[in-house]
Amino acid sequence: MTRADTAGQTARTERARGVGLVGRALIRHLGSAVVVLLVVTFAAFALVRATPGNSATSIAVRQAGAGATQEQIDRIRDELHLDDSLVVQYGAWLSRAVTGDLGRSERTGRPVAEEIADRLPRTLFLAGGSAVLAILLGLGAGIVSAVVRRGPLPGLLRLGALLGASVPPFWLAFVLIAFLSERLHLLPTSGQSGPASWVMPWLVLAVPAGAIISRVVAVALADALAQPYVGAARARGRSTWSVVWRDALPNAVGSTLHVTALQVGMILTGTVIVETVFAWPGLGAWFVDAVKFRDNWSILAAVLVFAIGFVLITRLADLLQVAGDPRLRREETP
Repeated sequence: MTRADTAGQTARTERARGVGLVGRALIRHLGSAVVVLLVVTFAAFALVRATPGNSATSIAVRQAGAGATQEQIDRIRDELHLDDSLVVQYGAWLSRAVTGDLGRSERTGRPVAEEIADRLPRTLFLAGGSAVLAILLGLGAGIVSAVVRRGPLPGLLRLGALLGASVPPFWLAFVLIAFLSERLHLLPTSGQSGPASWVMPWLVLAVPAGAIISRVVAVALADALAQPYVGAARARGRSTWSVVWRDALPNAVGSTLHVTALQVGMILTGTVIVETVFAWPGLGAWFVDAVKFRDNWSILAAVLVFAIGFVLITRLADLLQVAGDPRLRREETP
């Protein structure tokens, strides 16, 4: 066997080994994701059931009006297993939820799954646009902070990141409304009426996340630029920005994936506040209305959707980090 054949076989073996390690990581992360979802949904279910009130009575009144009979109430109690233990009630809800049956809204009478299907795309659009903006802001500010070492710009970027990460989203929302809408009359204050109505909700969600991402990128990139291979590349006459884009940044991005994913997950859950402030007709505002009216099935469904989104985002980032970083793949080896 020639040296080239040996090298090719070794490369194929390493690729197969890497695929196997990623597969094992996928199985492990899926298992932990299921555990997290069970814990979160059970905690939400227990809190909903601990609140005072009678779900069976409210459902019966909605279905039959003020003349709902005790027989109707008892039938609904049996259907919802309200006389059983908390674990049995949770098991009955979970068994229906995994088949897509999330119950009917106690407030509107519509299937909860239909209401989620109507509102979820708007929330995903809000969260997706904010996530893209946060990543662009974070990468740009982080790269400039790590590369530019002289002048006032690095200090200003660090100060901006500190302020951006510290400002509460609801306060930032009110400031933007007061300045851009009320004073300058540039943007609408609420609703989803077109591109102009997207700007402030996207900014409110993107600024804190982008600020945190920028500092993580700046630290990781500064560490990468201090490595010997960067000095060797510069000694060969390559420009600073060429070394940054081709050598340092690809090695720095991998270590920032987890933090970036956490921020994207926070953006998703942060839509609850932003949709309420800006009257955005999405899942977050719907969840707040469900809490106001004690619409239990809607509350549980919204918690489930947000938990699934957050867990999937963070687990996907972990898998990408394992797949892209040879050091992590070695750690996965038993």
